[in-house]
Amino acid sequence: MRALTIGAVLTLAACGAGTGGARSFDDPAVQKLYNLPTPQYYATLKIANQVAQNCARYRYDSALDLEVNERRNEVGRGSLSALGLRNQIDLETDVSQRSFNAKHGVDIAGGDDLCPAADAEYAENSAMAAVLVPVN
Repeated sequence: MRALTIGAVLTLAACGAGTGGARSFDDPAVQKLYNLPTPQYYATLKIANQVAQNCARYRYDSALDLEVNERRNEVGRGSLSALGLRNQIDLETDVSQRSFNAKHGVDIAGGDDLCPAADAEYAENSAMAAVLVPVN
C-alpha cells in the first residue's frame, strides 16, 4: 500500500509540476543535497521552498524532494530519522536562513524578490539548486 501511495504521489507531482528542467538523481547538485547532514538537508529544502514561493522564475521540485527523501530513508537519513532532530533542524534552519540572507543581500521573511538569489544558487549548482527548477 505504501509503495502504491508513493507511486501515486510521484505521478501526480510529475503531472502537476511538469518535468522541464528537472534533475536526475545522479546530478551533482542532487548528490550534494542527498549527502547533507539531516539538519542541513531540511534547512536547505525549507529555504528552497521559500525561494520558489518568492520567485516566479523557479518552481520547487517536490517529486525530486520525495525521491531524495525516500533514498535517504533507505540509509537512515530521511524523514524518519528527522523526528528526533527537530531542535537541531530548527536551529540549522535559522542559521541557514541568516546565512542565505547575508550571502544574497535579501530577507527571506521580508518578502524580497528572491529571483537574483535563486539565479545565483542555480549558477553555483548548489544543493539548493537541485530542487529549484527554472520555469519556461
